[in-house]
Amino acid sequence: MKKLNIALLLCLVIGSVLPVSAQDKYDPNQQITITKTTPFTDAIRAIELMTQQYEGKKIVNLSNYNGPIQVPIKQLYWKEALQLIIDFNQLVLKEQPGAYRISDPEVVKSSGGEQLSPDTKQVRISAIFFKLNETFSKNVGIDWSTLINGEVKARIDFKGAGAVADDLFQASVEQQIESGEYTFNINTLLRIIEAYQEGTIMARPNVIVLSGKKGFIQVGEDFSIKTIDKDGNTVDQFFETGIILEVTPTIIQQGENEAIHLVAKVEKSTAFPGAISTIISKSTSKTEILLYDGEETVIGGLYDTDISTTRRGIPILKDLPWWVFGIRYLTGFNKTEQNSGELIIILKVEILEPIEIRREQSDTIKDRIEQNRKDNRSMEQLFDQDLKEMEKQIKEQGNE
Repeated sequence: MKKLNIALLLCLVIGSVLPVSAQDKYDPNQQITITKTTPFTDAIRAIELMTQQYEGKKIVNLSNYNGPIQVPIKQLYWKEALQLIIDFNQLVLKEQPGAYRISDPEVVKSSGGEQLSPDTKQVRISAIFFKLNETFSKNVGIDWSTLINGEVKARIDFKGAGAVADDLFQASVEQQIESGEYTFNINTLLRIIEAYQEGTIMARPNVIVLSGKKGFIQVGEDFSIKTIDKDGNTVDQFFETGIILEVTPTIIQQGENEAIHLVAKVEKSTAFPGAISTIISKSTSKTEILLYDGEETVIGGLYDTDISTTRRGIPILKDLPWWVFGIRYLTGFNKTEQNSGELIIILKVEILEPIEIRREQSDTIKDRIEQNRKDNRSMEQLFDQDLKEMEKQIKEQGNE
């Protein structure tokens, strides 16, 4: 009997501190139960009866969704049930004077007019711009077409390659001595070539592009030419030079298999300003290929020649001004060197997960558990269940 009195006193205390709004909120007359297979429009009509009875508001459904609500509703406060159905089906609910308005989410379009959504996939394109000495390239015999999974094959001429051949031999992943063919990790190969000053990595840019959209990478500079417009005003017209890469990846899906149709255009250009006009020397390459996720490809064959002039001769004397008895001409000379190089561009494509999936993967387990608790039931519901269980136990002890 003493335990029964304590339990009754506890219930009275809890009921007194419980906010009035919470008590009204879980009035059994304002709770609703709907199966998950109920059509969306039928569920909204059922909830609308309560919105009109308790708030005097109608529900205006402007959405195009007409499927099932897909989430079971069991003895839930009608306003929370309405919000749960809206959130679960990714719709928008807005409360207005005299009505609740339901609409489809706002559709965002890209610059080309296509609809964008959180499920829109993107492609990351990583590039390596590498300039390789032409003579060394011929001696080593790198077959860039064999690039796969980050490895490439080469036929090394040890006499022509010089000291670098020893390091290449030690760094090779696989050797076939009879044919002279060696397999190298691409990053290791480039580091060794750079160490021996037979080539240099000019840039390692990467860009993320929407499927079907164009990506642009430029390593160089813009120059301007003064022109006169139709009104007679002098204006600057800018041109892009350097290494220019334009890529357009399109994801192709067949069943569970995904591939990337890549359109790539490469331009190597240099501007030579003159007294009358400016000459732009350029070489271009364009290709269309199919790649799987994570695959690499190489664009090569873009050659250029660097011309450099250096002063050689007896130090100090070779650099004297011409008017010092012409000594500079007797003690020094100008030497012009031409260095030919090949531009190698390595491209790697990767399909990124939709932004919603990436967001879910970034959430911690604790955050997921907490969010699930908020979505499924509120803290007031848990308290309400505990209270009902306590009342049930009190009744059972009273009957005993």
